[in-house]
Amino acid sequence: MGFRLALVGLAKRGVKLALLPAAVARRERRPGLYALIYHRVGAGMQAEMDLPSRTFARHLDLLAERFEVVRLREGLERLEAGTVYRDLVAVTFDDGYADVHEHAWPLLREREIPSTLFLATGFLDGAIAPPISPGADRGGVPATPLAWEDVRAMLATGLVDVGSHTVTHPDFDGIDADTAERELAESKAVIRERLGVQTELFAYPRAVVGHPDLVGAHYRWALGGEGPKTVTETFDRVRVQRTPVRRSDGVFFLRRRLAGAAPLEDRLYARLRRR
Repeated sequence: MGFRLALVGLAKRGVKLALLPAAVARRERRPGLYALIYHRVGAGMQAEMDLPSRTFARHLDLLAERFEVVRLREGLERLEAGTVYRDLVAVTFDDGYADVHEHAWPLLREREIPSTLFLATGFLDGAIAPPISPGADRGGVPATPLAWEDVRAMLATGLVDVGSHTVTHPDFDGIDADTAERELAESKAVIRERLGVQTELFAYPRAVVGHPDLVGAHYRWALGGEGPKTVTETFDRVRVQRTPVRRSDGVFFLRRRLAGAAPLEDRLYARLRRR
């Protein structure tokens, strides 16, 4: 099993290398905001959405040494004002997995790197299953949600912000307006009730944009769509680009992403999701 997974990992890196020249040709050189998407850390899943703790630590060291890491909302405010003169990076986590608190948070706190948690409130409340593979069927520990008290403790440090990721994690381009309205309003209300904060941030599940006018009525900013980063000239407050980080990226391909060379695999993933 381990040998097969290792071969799969090598194959994915081989595909990335093969696509790299075309990605470099599409390099985005204007300064902008990279909103990095992480999911699970240290779960041992051997899956793309789970990074080993050691790899995540190396990512953070790279960010701290070479980039301006900002709170997500600060980066968005600077985009709105047109005052982004060098690339900015913001660290975000989707869904709300317990291993983010257990494995990622100590590394972030030690380096004083800010982050934003996009919470699927139904997952934290135990009303829905984990939005991605539970883990036990892929060699890792089962996916469990963050505890609300742990989120409150992280918020109290001033290093962590929270945003909505809906209640039940649906694709927003596949639900009707009434359902979207409930997902937007209820998730925001639950966050306010559980954490005492009024969030202005929303992330579309699976980065699938839908009902942007409704989203914009509830939230100041919404993150979704495909692309390496958002630049001032194309800034749309309800379609802020997100930069996925995958296990097979390691450090080498993360550097390429942060150099503006968006891997073409991102477009392939997006096309598969739409199908």
